[in-house]
Amino acid sequence: MAMRSGAAAVSTVLAVAAVPGTTFAEAPAPGTEGAELQEVIVTARKHAESLEQTPISVTAITAEDMQRSGVNSLVDVAQRTPGLEYGNYGDLKLSPTSLRGITSSSGSAGADPAVGYYVDEIYEGQGAGANLDLFDTERVEVLRGPQGTLFGRNTIGGVINITTRRPTDTLEAALSADFGNYNSRRYGASVSGPIVADSVLGKVSFIKDQRDGYEYNTYLNNKVNNHDTSSVRGQLLFKFPAKSELLLTAEYSDASQHPLVFESNGYNMQAITPQLLVANGYPLNMDPFDRNVISNIVTRETLSSATFGATFKADLGGVNVTNIASYHQHSYFSKDDTCRCQLKIAYDGDPEKVYRGSDELRFDGKAGAIDWLAGVYFFHQNSANQSFVELGSDLAAIFGDPSLTGLVTGSNGKLTTSSQAGFGSLTWNINPRLDFTLGGRYTRDKKDINYTQVDPIALLGGNANITAGDSWSEFTPNANIRFRFSPQVLGYLTANKGFKSGGYNDALGDANGIAFGPETLWNYEAGLKAVLLDRRLIANLALFDMEWKQIQITTQNPNVSFYDPIILNAGAAHSRGAELELSARPTERLLIGLNGSVQQARYDEGTLPDGTPLVRIPFAPSYTAAVNAEYRVPAGELGDVALYGEYLRRGGMFLSTNNDQDGYVDSFGLLNLRLSLESRSHRWRAALWGKNLSNTVYKERLFDLYANPLVGQKFLVLGNPRTYGLEVKFSFQ
Repeated sequence: MAMRSGAAAVSTVLAVAAVPGTTFAEAPAPGTEGAELQEVIVTARKHAESLEQTPISVTAITAEDMQRSGVNSLVDVAQRTPGLEYGNYGDLKLSPTSLRGITSSSGSAGADPAVGYYVDEIYEGQGAGANLDLFDTERVEVLRGPQGTLFGRNTIGGVINITTRRPTDTLEAALSADFGNYNSRRYGASVSGPIVADSVLGKVSFIKDQRDGYEYNTYLNNKVNNHDTSSVRGQLLFKFPAKSELLLTAEYSDASQHPLVFESNGYNMQAITPQLLVANGYPLNMDPFDRNVISNIVTRETLSSATFGATFKADLGGVNVTNIASYHQHSYFSKDDTCRCQLKIAYDGDPEKVYRGSDELRFDGKAGAIDWLAGVYFFHQNSANQSFVELGSDLAAIFGDPSLTGLVTGSNGKLTTSSQAGFGSLTWNINPRLDFTLGGRYTRDKKDINYTQVDPIALLGGNANITAGDSWSEFTPNANIRFRFSPQVLGYLTANKGFKSGGYNDALGDANGIAFGPETLWNYEAGLKAVLLDRRLIANLALFDMEWKQIQITTQNPNVSFYDPIILNAGAAHSRGAELELSARPTERLLIGLNGSVQQARYDEGTLPDGTPLVRIPFAPSYTAAVNAEYRVPAGELGDVALYGEYLRRGGMFLSTNNDQDGYVDSFGLLNLRLSLESRSHRWRAALWGKNLSNTVYKERLFDLYANPLVGQKFLVLGNPRTYGLEVKFSFQ
């Protein structure tokens, strides 16, 4: 009801603004002088333009927004973005991203994600290869709906487009430190400036982020599920004559932490492990929400990742040319306790190695009333997904053969992916009020797999050696109409298609059904954007309807009794809803924000292999809502004091494709506060902050091994508990 009332109010305001002769350019009310919302420039359509003139649904979080609210991770971005859900699993590889109910089934580099991550226009994929910290970031743009024309095949749900800070013309430096509970420590530093005056600029940034675990291992008497990552980025910007430049970027990231120790959410007493635990007098983990967990080993997760990019831009006399070349590689390793118990039953892991390169060459310009863009894109990736299960000594004793201790069932899915695409877009500016955009992209993907599995005791379907290959081609068009009711209000209609290619299950399991087919989606959207009351109020409203078929879902392979999650195609579905974003600055001191979404994401047909009907799409909350406010007051010679508060709410959703009630997340809300003091010169800032101050407990993941005859448990990952701390930052220029 509140969402309907808000939408109706916005519609009324927009209707008034659209009436010819109506204006809001009157003298500002007393106390509102200087109260103006800043314009935000985005590159969602591959060129710089005002967010309020961009005829697609985009949430933009600027560096100022991130500083104001304490955003530094993708989890933070998702909690503040309508319709965006990020599965905060605590590991670097398996956390899924869902946008408008479109969820990735990707669990390795061999499968394509549904939401593409881009950093400075370079594709970063998802999972371990997209270990993204938002340090030294200029802006995060969340583009909702398929972006197949301009971004390509991995964007059937949308794009998270991250733009980092560029090297500066003058010498600048910054140092920051953040300390909090759970022994959290976050250190950052950057230095930027000219190397050769007006010709070569450089920048180096560094971040180190650590904290102790949120959970306590009662068996080993230690904290688990900690966080320990670091990243360093170097940039060189060469400025040439004739408005041309070359930006070289190198980034290295690493991680070494102890995640993947889960809460137990129910035991199947017909399974071997629960029976052995009871027989040996070990206590069961009966409270799934007390943050006390069990594991008989120190779990391990490591990552080493490097990305190199070269972006060249030039103006060739009215035609702009851009070439973006990149190379990325990473090596990932994990090992955890399969049973999450006191007994040495089994251990598993999902190591992977990935090497990929890409190049995009595009041209854009203007010919009379036509704005045009055209380009080609090339992508090549080699990945090796090396999953394993290792038997423990207690399980070997059950088999009556101690020599089985340490026996490994392992697979190596070597996958080669190549993709070529050509794309173009034309915008016809019919008159100052009306323009029409038509674009399209033709993509051809090819994948070849060499899959081997060594399974000496037929634990996961037996030995396998498979070589296969396939290719898929798709044309993804886009049509958009933008109409300016007035200089302050525009409306748009859009229809576009998204595509995600087929692929191969490259992890452990039964080799039957290793291949799966492509997935396609159509999105239809209408929106209104308005800048009102002398830029003191900005309102964006979007209505969408998405239909897709041959959905790629992840489910348990019925041919394997142990554990074998596979990707397969099943049925058709729809996602429909509305999104609203409001920003207001009633006075110079007060800033207010409100956003929300309502959506219905459901399957129209299809069943799981065990016959379970597909009903609700997982990781698709029925609604999202966020309200925030900041009030700033002068503090004399010290500077300005700012109090920022926000309440973030999510509606109910499921965490699994089969809609298991144990994986249902009830509606919940998070309260965050931040009190900061900033000098008048902006050279230093100190902030006290708290997140989830009500210490709300909510579920992030359901990992179902209940029917597994060995493990017999369901596992839960919980959201972050109450955290708080102190942040200080110094800037020099």
